[in-house]
Amino acid sequence: MKKIISCKSIIFIWFFAFFILSASSISEPKKNVEVKTIFGSLKLQDELLKIYNLEHMQRLKDIDQSGTPAYWNNIPKLNRIDHCLDMLWLVQNFGGDLQEQIAALTYDISNTVFSQVADIVFGIPNYQDTIHEWFLQHTKVAEIIRGYDWAEQDIVPENPKFKRIQQQAPDMCAENIAYILHTALTLKMITEEDTAFITSKLRYEEDKWCFTALKAAKKFANLSLALTKSFWGSANSLTVYHITGRILKRAMQLQRITENDIHFGIDKQILDKFNACDDPEITRLLAKAKIPKTAYRILKDGEGTPDFVPKPKFRGVNPWIFYKHSKKFKRLSELDKKFSTKFENTKEFCEKGYKIQLNID
Repeated sequence: MKKIISCKSIIFIWFFAFFILSASSISEPKKNVEVKTIFGSLKLQDELLKIYNLEHMQRLKDIDQSGTPAYWNNIPKLNRIDHCLDMLWLVQNFGGDLQEQIAALTYDISNTVFSQVADIVFGIPNYQDTIHEWFLQHTKVAEIIRGYDWAEQDIVPENPKFKRIQQQAPDMCAENIAYILHTALTLKMITEEDTAFITSKLRYEEDKWCFTALKAAKKFANLSLALTKSFWGSANSLTVYHITGRILKRAMQLQRITENDIHFGIDKQILDKFNACDDPEITRLLAKAKIPKTAYRILKDGEGTPDFVPKPKFRGVNPWIFYKHSKKFKRLSELDKKFSTKFENTKEFCEKGYKIQLNID
């Protein structure tokens, strides 16, 4: 009898000890996490890790930078959290303090479903920027940064002291460096070796992002012009954005989705609601958006009356070249007249826009 009790006791103690050890290992939070960016690995810890783990940040894994074309038109996917991590790498590796690093990490936190499509739905350019502070107030970011006596308004990207994050066009900044290189890499316009080469010649001097090699500057700047014209500013993409805006407005009118869904939901949730909707207008618009070339034609000057005239956002950059011996900066356009002409032509193309006649009724 004593032996039986003893065995049972030993078994009980063993299971109890195993449970305690397992529970403690499960409940113990990770002190750091290593994530990948196009520039290299990045270790997140302390405040950055806490913010990265917030549900509102993790939501960005399911928000695509290209909006609905990424789901309907076979556009390679690139989510918003990867963009934030790329920006954070740049800010961290080029001397930005913790406050600016947090601003970089949370840069895209206020993006709505389908990203820039919200500009059309709400009729406000760069809509996500206008609600950034408001969105932060709906998260737990304030609790994390409270020990530094910072508030949400102190980490908005528009803070003028965050010069690594944002600069006036056509200057480079962490935002456009990250999205130009990552988009070009995703579309296979460049290789990982190209990205490494361009990054190796990148510097941050006297509050300016610049290159130390003309070849790297030209490669990067020409990518910005090519993507502006053939990808971000393509008639296909702009027409699909327009149609998506109409679908969202119709779905809101029918009370199938809400503003809260747009602000805090993820792409797939809204796509599922679109597909489940039996409204004939939404069904028709969805079919057109999935084959955009059947949904529109571009009118020539003097031909007919357009239904809308979208003007692509000009995302071209004209980088500074830094000569370390003379400590002087020169614009790429000063050194390369061919690039200067291409830059101005692309800018003119964006300012003119398209005259689009729709075929969606």
